Amino acid sequence: MRYALLTILFTLYSCQLYVTETKSVSLSGKYVVSKLEITNVDQNQTKDQLYLLGTTFRSNDWPDPFNNIPINNFYIHFDYSTIRMGFKGVKTSGEDIWIYGTDPNYIYYEVFGGTPFYSGNLQFDYLKKTGGQQRMTFMIEDDGFETLQLKSSGVWPSGKMGQKQVMTLYLTRVGP
Repeated sequence: MRYALLTILFTLYSCQLYVTETKSVSLSGKYVVSKLEITNVDQNQTKDQLYLLGTTFRSNDWPDPFNNIPINNFYIHFDYSTIRMGFKGVKTSGEDIWIYGTDPNYIYYEVFGGTPFYSGNLQFDYLKKTGGQQRMTFMIEDDGFETLQLKSSGVWPSGKMGQKQVMTLYLTRVGP
């Protein structure tokens, strides 16, 4: 009986609790799409496509601005809580001009589902040029020092019963 009690006490007091923090992401900065990949995952009816420097992705199946992405000329800017897309140019004051995510239509993003080994998911809602809300969800596949890789949750161009397409954006940081 004494040994059983000692064994129980030893077991209870010798166990240590290890807490591992979730992987933190540092999205802040201005990025350019340096490569884009379209992968067909459900009912693979068409070939996967890879878009590199000098090419442009165009598709009516994706919401604006993700329906027209010129490689190395499509910019996305993250700060601590908002995202801007659709770079138009620079004001004489040096401030960037954006189509999406400016006052009064800020686009707030959320990163959720992170673990010690997975950066999490990036999700945001924005107003399309044609009106109406659009929600985009991306998996953060890689959050490097000067790069970011995002994989979309996908679209079904022919409805839920057809082929599903997933977009992977390979982003390179070009500014603060």
